[in-house]
Amino acid sequence: MSVMTGVHCAVATEDVAARLRRVVACHFDPAGGSRFWLDRQAQLGIDARRQITEIADLAMLGEMSADDLSRRPLADYVPVRFHDRLDRFVLGQTGGTTGSGTWTAYREDEFDEAFVRPFVVAARRLRFPEAESWLYVGPGGPHIIGKAARCLARAMGGADPFSVDFDARWAKRLPPGSFAARRYLEHVLEQALDVIGRQRIGVLFTTPVVLAGLAGAMTHAQRDRIRGVHYGGLAIDPEQMREFQERWFPNAVHVSGYGNTLFGCCLELDASVGRLLDYYPFGNRLLLEVVDDEGNSLAVGQTGRVRFTRLDESMLIVRFRERDRAALVPPRYDAPEGYGLPGVRNPEPDLLAGIRPAVGLY
Repeated sequence: MSVMTGVHCAVATEDVAARLRRVVACHFDPAGGSRFWLDRQAQLGIDARRQITEIADLAMLGEMSADDLSRRPLADYVPVRFHDRLDRFVLGQTGGTTGSGTWTAYREDEFDEAFVRPFVVAARRLRFPEAESWLYVGPGGPHIIGKAARCLARAMGGADPFSVDFDARWAKRLPPGSFAARRYLEHVLEQALDVIGRQRIGVLFTTPVVLAGLAGAMTHAQRDRIRGVHYGGLAIDPEQMREFQERWFPNAVHVSGYGNTLFGCCLELDASVGRLLDYYPFGNRLLLEVVDDEGNSLAVGQTGRVRFTRLDESMLIVRFRERDRAALVPPRYDAPEGYGLPGVRNPEPDLLAGIRPAVGLY
């Protein structure tokens, strides 16, 4: 994707606090800011551009929720200054795992920061294969993962990926273990296996559920040909990862991502067998915390709910509690350039809080 020019003048060495101030100035600009945040500022009785200068100051804005992001038109969250350039934005809708889908927007350069560059930097560190043919099996349509898949394959020197689409929302409506659910998975697998049988696929990008179905149906030669596996869409645990690495695709570099439509993607920086699954944000636009039930930040090593803040000029999302539990991990001392912030370990749905996500293939 091309990058918009002339939109902002941020420098490459900008730190998190500087980015915060730039993004706050953009969203709370009385003439060109976002309607949602200007209204929220009036309700709170604050002057955000003057009072919010450090990360801790974001507490003045409270926590955001899915309701905050779904009760108004998408344009109300995007600064008015960009409304004549919306043809240069990437739109996506969340998968509705815990309710109705929510729309979000990324300026093209921020989409690249959120989804493409994190993968490319991590993949090259881990020697993920380049110039291979990709097969992406996952949702298209409003789901941003399908848009990202195309960019990832091209950024890694490949052509437009082969792909098999599925309707993630319909799959979630099918009772787990039912004939309908099994038949839908078979329908997806049949299409993917047809591609694998006709093309020389070197990289698979799909969910753990689909990959498990493919692994058992592919021939030994087809599995050996796979040099890279990228996981997305559903949580994977370390034991599942080990089985895929050791039993099914031993010639591949395996890299999992943790993220969503609202904030982007965090990547692993380790691909060894038997590892814990640690995911790190890239750059200075995404802040991850782990919090207790009262919303208090927890220390490194402690487990709680994941809370994120997205600092983009396209959309500002503040202190949003995710559905997942995870442990907070410090930045890696040997991380590649761009990976300098804390991450999370082994995220999974917070069943203790009564969250029962609708899951299927995605």
